[in-house]
Amino acid sequence: MKPVCVLIIGLGRVGSRFYEKFRDLGENRIKILAVSEVDFQNSYLSKVTQDGVPTFRNYRDALNFGGSKIDIILDTTNIASVKNDLRHALEESGNHHTVLLPLVVSYLLWHMTGSDDDLVQDHSDPGY
Repeated sequence: MKPVCVLIIGLGRVGSRFYEKFRDLGENRIKILAVSEVDFQNSYLSKVTQDGVPTFRNYRDALNFGGSKIDIILDTTNIASVKNDLRHALEESGNHHTVLLPLVVSYLLWHMTGSDDDLVQDHSDPGY
């Protein structure tokens, strides 16, 4: 079976947890094509770099890097303008393959990670 190829945007508490879970599942199941993180001082970014995963400060650069090889974009920023811009970029490029996960799916995945931490769900505009 072909692995699911993922672009992760944001390496905060949520993004880094998803990163770890995806890595634990193995590249034969989930391949992380790239990670975008605006804060290049983020301490977790060094682990991602050591793992050999390409990192980008700008999510548009990461999206251009992966292109239609990306199956799923997991945007953990939860910033509506980012989601809207990603949607527009996919449309502009004619990429009908890549799926931008809705915020509610991120919540579902978070619950499936087995975390005891609650995921803050106070975003009034999830961008969809």
